[in-house]
Amino acid sequence: MYYRLLTASFVVAVAILVYRNRAFFLSLVPDAMASRLPAALQASVSTAPGLPFHTPSSGVFGRWFGSRRYTAVPGFDWSANAANGLSSTLFDISANLEDDARSGLDPSGAQDVQTIMQTQGVSFDQARLIRHKQILVQNNIDPNTGLPLDSKAVTSLGGRIPGPSRGLR
Repeated sequence: MYYRLLTASFVVAVAILVYRNRAFFLSLVPDAMASRLPAALQASVSTAPGLPFHTPSSGVFGRWFGSRRYTAVPGFDWSANAANGLSSTLFDISANLEDDARSGLDPSGAQDVQTIMQTQGVSFDQARLIRHKQILVQNNIDPNTGLPLDSKAVTSLGGRIPGPSRGLR
C-alpha cells in the first residue's frame, strides 16, 4: 500500500518538475514535434508590462504551475554611460564588459555619480567613492572602516581559546 502511494507521489512530483521546466525540455525536442504539442504544454514567455518577471499563462496548468522567473528590466546601455563620462582607467566599461549581456549601469546610481561630478568638480572614480561613502553613512556604517556604527552589532564571534570550558583544566 505504501509502495503505491510513494510511487504515485514520485510520479506526480516528476510531472510537476517536467512541466515547470518545459521550456528546457522543449528546446531539446525538434521544432516539427514541438509545434504539434497542445498549447498548454508549449512554453509561454508572456510578461505583463512593467513587471520584471514572467507572468503565468492563462491556461489551467499555467494558473496552477505558472512560472515567475526573473527577467532583466530594460535600462541604459553601456555606450551611453561611457559617453556621459561614466568610465575611467579603474572602471573601464568597454574593456570589462565586452561580452556582457546586461544593459548598463543602475540609472539612479549613474545619475547620482554624474551629479556629484558636476557639482563637486571631481573625477568619475572620486565621484563613485563619494557616492559609496554616502550609501554607507545612510546604512549606519562607518565609511572609513566599513564597520557598523550600531553599538549592538555583532562584528566578530570572538575567537575562543580551544580547550575545556569553565576553567576546567
